[in-house]
Formats: sequence, structure tokens, C-alpha cells
Amino acid sequence: MANTDLVISRHADVRAVLADERFAVPVAEGGARAGTLAWLRGAVCRFSEGAAHDRRLSVVVRSLDEADPAFLRRRAGERVLAGEAPDLAPISALGEALGVTDLDALAGAVPAAASGYLTGNGRDGADAAVATLARLLGPGPDEEVANRIAVYMQAYEATAGLVRKALPASRRPEARGFPIEAVIAETLRFDPPVPAMRRVAREAAAVGDHEIAAGATVTLDLRAANRDPAVFAGPDRFDPARREPRHLTFGAGRRPCPGADQAVRLAAGVVEALNELESVR
Repeated sequence: MANTDLVISRHADVRAVLADERFAVPVAEGGARAGTLAWLRGAVCRFSEGAAHDRRLSVVVRSLDEADPAFLRRRAGERVLAGEAPDLAPISALGEALGVTDLDALAGAVPAAASGYLTGNGRDGADAAVATLARLLGPGPDEEVANRIAVYMQAYEATAGLVRKALPASRRPEARGFPIEAVIAETLRFDPPVPAMRRVAREAAAVGDHEIAAGATVTLDLRAANRDPAVFAGPDRFDPARREPRHLTFGAGRRPCPGADQAVRLAAGVVEALNELESVR
């Protein structure tokens, strides 16, 4: 009997779903009033498929191509050392790299807009924050502006969560002597800040031992997949020296994260700065 709601946890099976066009992301509806959270979700690549996704992704990739990862790393760290909040410094650094003129307005709007970016249920002020970001990152066609905003939504979500996980990991005895990027890579495997992804089966499909019904929602357990003993030796051991296949935290297959390098570099700059501040207290 086919499953209508399923958790997939084996590394090979998660990779298979991520590579299979029969499994789509949950798509957000379009058509909402411009400058609102619902408009943003309905116009970005993260919540779309097919030609719309490819077109929107190209806007994100063009923006990321303008953001030198080494610059992002350095400026995020410098901003933390200068007293900026660790969750906002990456946004300000990214805004600097992309030529945003009002960084205070950017840093003020991104958290409110991001509060409902994944779920559609933002806190009070989310719509106003999206409207502010549209003004800051415009002018241009609605879809282009929305996906410029998406760059900051993804950066805020990914980097803040990664810093929260990587900071204590960087202070583990096992992390001593390793570059912070290696510690972050192992943190992404060992304790992913986003522990699961969802996909919807567009048609009936078999993955590993699972028979999946058309329309079923599939949860991909990244935490379990990243500790699959069939792939990772001593999977419950934190080891920045690992050389096994890449973790799945940034996705794989059809839709890998386009900003993975930038997220790691931003987090590295913040974590190094926080450790430097801690060492002088």
C-alpha cells in the first residue's frame, strides 16, 4: 500500500528524491498584492517549479555572483567586532556587497519579512517590511525585485541558524586546529540548522523500499540522512576532518542551494569574530 505521508531518512533515498522531477517543492500561490509577504512568496524561486523557478533563480544567481565570498566573510566579521548584532551583520555585509545604500533600513526590514517567509504567517509588520525591501531593492519588474529580496531572506534564515549551531561547535575540543570552514561543514552535517525539507509527489513513485502515492507529502529527514552509517563512518562523532560525500543540508540534485558558499563564508566571519570577542573578555 502506498504511503500518503512519509518520512525518508536514508541518505541514498533522500538524494534520490532531491534528484527526481516527480517530487516538487510545495508551491506558493501567486497573484497577491505587490509588496506583501504573500506576493513575495508567490514570486520567488524557492516556492516555484518549472520555467518560473528557472527564471527566478537566474535573478538570485546574478545577485550572488556580485557578492564576493571573501568580502562577505571579512565584512561580516568586522561588523560583529564593531558591535553589530551577529544575526544582522551578515545582512549588512551582503547589502554592502550588492550596493544597498540604506543598510539600517535593510537590517531593520529583513527580520520582520523573514518571520513569515517559510510559512506565510509573519509577525505584525511583515507586509510593511516586504514593502520597505521592495523600495530598497527596486526599481524593476516585480519578479526581479522579489527575487532580489529572496537573496536576503535566504541569507538571514540560513546564516543565523548556522551561526547558532556552529558557534558552540567551534568551541568543542574536536574543533581545535581546524579552519572554521571545516568546522562549519561538519556542523552542517552533524547538526543541520534546517533539519528537514518537504517535497510533494506529482505522481506515484517508488524510492528505495517506499511506495509513494501521488499527492503525498514527503519529509526528507536531513539530520538522519547526514548520519547514515552506510555513508558516514562513526556518524555520531563530530569530526571536521571528514572526507566522506557531502552532507545534504544545502540540498542536492535538481535544486541545490545557490548561496551555499556565501552562507558558509558569512557564518565563518561571524563565528570567528564572536570567538575573538570571547577570548578578550
